[in-house]
Amino acid sequence: MKKILLISLFSLSLLAVNSQEVFIFSPIIVADEDIENFEMIQKKYVTSMAQDAIKDKSIKQWALIKKVPGIGNPDNKINYMWVSVFENINQMSNAEAWWIGTEKKFGIPSEVIYEAQEDIERRGRYIYKTERQIITDNPGKYVILNWATPTDINKMIEFQGSIEKHFKKNIIKSGMVGWGMATRIVPQNKDLSTAFWWDSYDTLENAYKHLAGEAAAEGLSKESLEEFNKLVPNGWDNRVIFEFVTGAN
Repeated sequence: MKKILLISLFSLSLLAVNSQEVFIFSPIIVADEDIENFEMIQKKYVTSMAQDAIKDKSIKQWALIKKVPGIGNPDNKINYMWVSVFENINQMSNAEAWWIGTEKKFGIPSEVIYEAQEDIERRGRYIYKTERQIITDNPGKYVILNWATPTDINKMIEFQGSIEKHFKKNIIKSGMVGWGMATRIVPQNKDLSTAFWWDSYDTLENAYKHLAGEAAAEGLSKESLEEFNKLVPNGWDNRVIFEFVTGAN
């Protein structure tokens, strides 16, 4: 069940996208010496609380993902991210702090459970609206997070229809288990990417292949690549691989 969550959460039967769906990225920094305890708490307590919140219709899905270590700039210390998915803005705006009711469920006050996590450094909240996605029933473990700033966001959304068709043709043989595109709701400023994509894969090897232009990306037409480069003349703003840790759906 936990592996399957990453698929639905990040592409995450091929289904049409609910244009109202929104999600929040909450990046954090966890010190190396705290990682083992942090993951234990997230798996043992927070995941169960999230499952209850989903039953109560407070959220749609929730997950914790971690950055694959040893890749990229070592000064970029963000190593985990909470991902909260909502049916729409209304559900998101009215969501309460579902993770704090631990005493009723486990007999342990939330301030005790989370005491060891007070030193976690939080790096804000980033809200997106899902525009397109592919969902499959296959399990996934890794997800490539991609950011870019198209010159025309509406044309980019329309253009992604052809990319979606190409990925659907390659999705089984490539190891891709999900894909999607979203637009940023907040925060908004000139230094932040306006668009976001995710590519979910079954193995790290296949995620690497995707970044190398292989896997589901293999065979994209010259015209498609030229159109993408025209809409994003400066290329990708950032691309990074994260791994699924735990979650609820």
